[in-house]
Amino acid sequence: MRGLTCVLAVLLVIGTARAERPHVYLIVVDGLDARFATPVRMPRLFDLAVRAAERTSVFAAAHAVMPTRTNPNHVSLLTGAYASAHGITGNAHWRRMPEAPAEKLDDPALIEVETLFTVASETAPELETVGVFGKPKLAHLFAAVAGRQRAPDVLWSAEQASPAGRDPTTGYSFDSATIGALLLAAADREPNLAVVNLSDVDRAAHGHGPDSEECGRAIAGADAAIGRLVDQLRALGRWDRSVLIVTADHGFTDLAPTAERPYPVISFGRDLLRAEVTGIHVVADGGIEHVYADGLAADASEVGDAAARLARVAEVAHGVPGITEVLARLPVAGVPSLETLHADWHLGHPRSGELLLVAAPGYEFLDPFDQVDACLRGNHGGPGEATVPLVVSGGSERLTRAPAGTPPPSAVDVAPTIAALLGLRPPRRVDGTPVAADETGHAIAAVLR
Repeated sequence: MRGLTCVLAVLLVIGTARAERPHVYLIVVDGLDARFATPVRMPRLFDLAVRAAERTSVFAAAHAVMPTRTNPNHVSLLTGAYASAHGITGNAHWRRMPEAPAEKLDDPALIEVETLFTVASETAPELETVGVFGKPKLAHLFAAVAGRQRAPDVLWSAEQASPAGRDPTTGYSFDSATIGALLLAAADREPNLAVVNLSDVDRAAHGHGPDSEECGRAIAGADAAIGRLVDQLRALGRWDRSVLIVTADHGFTDLAPTAERPYPVISFGRDLLRAEVTGIHVVADGGIEHVYADGLAADASEVGDAAARLARVAEVAHGVPGITEVLARLPVAGVPSLETLHADWHLGHPRSGELLLVAAPGYEFLDPFDQVDACLRGNHGGPGEATVPLVVSGGSERLTRAPAGTPPPSAVDVAPTIAALLGLRPPRRVDGTPVAADETGHAIAAVLR
């Protein structure tokens, strides 16, 4: 009898949890630097702190993961894991194949931890999931891979926008079209989890600079898009069961030349050529550069006979203006350890270079040199672009306002928070094993009732 009572109690708890599941909307405003997320610039977003004050938490200085690039941060937001676990160590990498160029890290088969879409599909198939991405590469990154990852039930890419709804140069959809796609997808079928990437701020900050009028207008447009979602949730009577999470994947550094920094581009490959250093591959990723030694296996734990080459690379890097740090993922004599100096970056994955070079704010790496990218007025990738806003609001009774002084969360804390709200288990590695505790985030308990 006692055993039967326990079983009934467990079933009651599970049933209650499912009945109380809120509907979660994760809005990622691509490139929204924390300093630009203010009530003046984003009145619709910050109006929630007034109208829904008892259920709204505003973290003005949350943390993106390193490197502060689009792909690794979106994957961390949807897996709750750092790059050392999920394997998306930047926007690009080198596959360690001789003569092969750098390749984009946007293949879903390379994500080594389940996304929330996968967990929901495999453990709670009754949940409706939606992914709406203003950048086509993100729709590709979160597509299905047989035996590894599941796509959201509805997957919308900027490629599906009308010609008038997307930028002809980048192919990104304008935020008005992106949020319109979400509102249309959610009009008749209320999603349990919807993830949206708004790309206009990123596009404007890259092309015109984060302090430009164009970027200011893009921030206002993103705020208006958020307002349209809130308005629809209220109009359809859904606000009281909704949770809205708004954050960013990275901030921005201004690349406009100054008297102290007349040329912000670092083409380190040229410096290596001048120094006659060979047997090295470099992959630029904004404020970070990955340095790989030719002939070194991906699973190597020591650099072996590449030690002298890598030490020489470090020596050359220390003489290049704009490079502030040289870090070793694998031990290299005389080079500070990445794990020792920046354990919180969690970049100890074989897709990272043996060395990581870090650019000062206002500089970017370009290898190979590209004239178009050299004209960018804003970029990101380094630790200076890691401060982002995070706002949690909604009408759901599952929410409460975080007490003053609550430590700012990280991108890796978002997925565990969503999992807790939806009653999902934590994502695992795609081979079924758990992710190590020190490579994952934690639910933001302070915002949950």
